[in-house]
Amino acid sequence: MRRLLRLLGLVALLAVVALLLVLPPGSSETDAPPAATVRGVYHVHTSRSDGSGTPDAVAEAAAGAGLQFIILTDHGDGTRPPDPPRYRSGVLTLDGVELNTTGGHYAVLGMPAAPYPLAGTPAAVIADVKRLGGFGIAAHPGSPRPALRWTDWDAAFDGLEWINGDSEWRDEPRLPIARALATYVLRAPESMASLLDRPAAVLEQWDRISQQRRVPAIAGTDAHARLGLNQRTDPDVSAIYAPLPGYIATFRTFSNHVVLDAPFSGDAAADAGRLLAAIRNGRLYSVIDGLASPGSLSFSAASGSRRAQIGDDLAIDEDVQLRASVNAPPGTTIVLLKNGDRVHEVTDGVLEMNGGKDPAVYRIEAYLRRSPGGPPVPWILSNPIYAGFTRPPLKRAVDTTPGSRIPARVAEAAVELGRSDRSELGVSPRDPLARRLAGELPIAWSFALSPGTPSGQFAAIRIPITGGLAEFTRVRFRVSSPKPLRAWVQLRAPVGDTERWGTTFYADADERQVDLPLSAFRPIGVTSSDQPPLDRVDSLLFVVDTLNFLPGATGSMVLSDVAFVR
Repeated sequence: MRRLLRLLGLVALLAVVALLLVLPPGSSETDAPPAATVRGVYHVHTSRSDGSGTPDAVAEAAAGAGLQFIILTDHGDGTRPPDPPRYRSGVLTLDGVELNTTGGHYAVLGMPAAPYPLAGTPAAVIADVKRLGGFGIAAHPGSPRPALRWTDWDAAFDGLEWINGDSEWRDEPRLPIARALATYVLRAPESMASLLDRPAAVLEQWDRISQQRRVPAIAGTDAHARLGLNQRTDPDVSAIYAPLPGYIATFRTFSNHVVLDAPFSGDAAADAGRLLAAIRNGRLYSVIDGLASPGSLSFSAASGSRRAQIGDDLAIDEDVQLRASVNAPPGTTIVLLKNGDRVHEVTDGVLEMNGGKDPAVYRIEAYLRRSPGGPPVPWILSNPIYAGFTRPPLKRAVDTTPGSRIPARVAEAAVELGRSDRSELGVSPRDPLARRLAGELPIAWSFALSPGTPSGQFAAIRIPITGGLAEFTRVRFRVSSPKPLRAWVQLRAPVGDTERWGTTFYADADERQVDLPLSAFRPIGVTSSDQPPLDRVDSLLFVVDTLNFLPGATGSMVLSDVAFVR
C-alpha cells in the first residue's frame, strides 16, 4: 500500500510539474489608459440566442473583468426591437443583432427594429442596414467554418472583425487546445490568449480595402459561455453544454479601447451615442489583455499645422510626421505599417517617423517580447490614420435609356401560391382595367403568407416569356408598396426539375425604378449552372416568401413598366 501511495504521489508530482511547464506566463500589468478611453467588448451572445447567460449576468461578468461597456449581438433577423442602452452592474450595455447573409454573418449596431426580416445576399442586407441607420460589421472573416466565414470582400460592409475569439480556437490543432484546457483553471485568460494567431489573410484584405475606403476594424469576442457537447447546428442549441469558456475569462482575454473626447457621463443614451459614433469613425484600438493589461496606445500624425489621431483623416500640407507610444512591459516593439507594409519599428521607446508627402494609410501593431512558444498575435492593433485620404467622388447619374426595350407580357400575368397562402392580382386604383390590359401599365398585387412556422410559404406573380432572354442584359420595372418590404424577382427555366435564379429588391411608398442586370441573378436551391440559361428562360416571377417575410405577413405592391432591356 505504501508503494502504491508513493507511486500515486510521484505521478501527481510529475503531473503538477508538467502542468507548470506548459502554464502560459501570467498577464503583465501596465498603466491604465486615459480616462476618456473606455474599455469594453463587442460581439457577445446571451441566453436570448445561443449564449448561456442573461444580459444582466453578462454585464455582471463584464464588471468583474473591469470593463466599461459591452455590445450584445444575439442572432436574429433584425425585427426584434433592441433594448435601449442602459447601465447594468455599472457597465454600459448596448443591444445589437447578428444577421445571416448568403456571404457570412453581419453584426449590426445602432439599428432600430427592421420592418421585415433582414436576410439574403450581403449586398441586400447591407443596403437595408444602411437604410435603417445601422452600422454593420463583417463577422469572423477568418473562421475555418464555411457557414460562418465572411466571404464577400467586394461588399460595402461598414466595419470588419480583425480577430474573432471563437474562430481562433476552432482552427487550432488538438495539442494546443489540450494544453489550453489543462491550464484554463489556473490561468484562463492567458490560456485562451495562447491560442491566438495573427490573422494575416484577414489583415491583408483589410489593408487592401483601407486604401479604397474607410473600414474600421474591431476585435470580436464572440462570447457564448456555452460549449455544446453535441453541436449540430449554428447557432448551437444543444440541450447539453458546458458554460465554457466563461464570460469573465473571455472578457479578460482581449478588449477594445474606444477613444472618446471625455469619459462616460452616466447618461446611458448619450454615452451610447458617443460610443457608437467613435466606433463608426474607427477611433479605437484592440488589446490582448491575456498578454498584458490594460495597456494603452497613443498614435498621432501631423502635417504642417494639421493634426490627426486614430481614425482621423489628415490633409497633407507638408511631410507627414508620425508618432506612437505605448504603456507596455519592457521589450515591447512598436511596428508602423504603411498601406499594410511594415516600414518602421522601435523597441522600448517612442516610434517617430517622417512619412513624406505621399498619400497613405498608417496603422500600428505592438508586440510583447515573446517567450518560447508564445502566441504570434499583436498585443495592440490600432485603426488607421488616413493621410491624404480622399473619398471616392459621388457617382454621376448614368443614362439608363436602353438601346432596346421590350415590354413584358404583364397582361398575361398569373398568380402562384403555396397551399394556404394568398396571391391576388387586381387593378391599380390609378389606372382602369382597359389601360392595364394594354400591356405596360400598373397592376396591383396583394398577398398573404399563412401563419405558423416557416414551411415553404410563398406567393408569386408569373409573367410568361417566349423565346428566352439571350438578347437582353437587364430587367427593369417601377414599383411601390404601402409599407417597406424586400421581395424576389426571379427567372425560371424548364431545366432539370424546373430551376430558378433570382435577386431581391426593396420597395416602399415612394415609387422607384428598379434596374437589375440579369448577371446578378443567383441560383435558388440546386441548379445546373451558376447563371440562368437566358435562351431557355420561360418565366419572370415576383415572389415573396419567408426569406424576408414572417409567416402570417400580408402586403401589397404596384408594379408597372416591366420590361427587358439591352
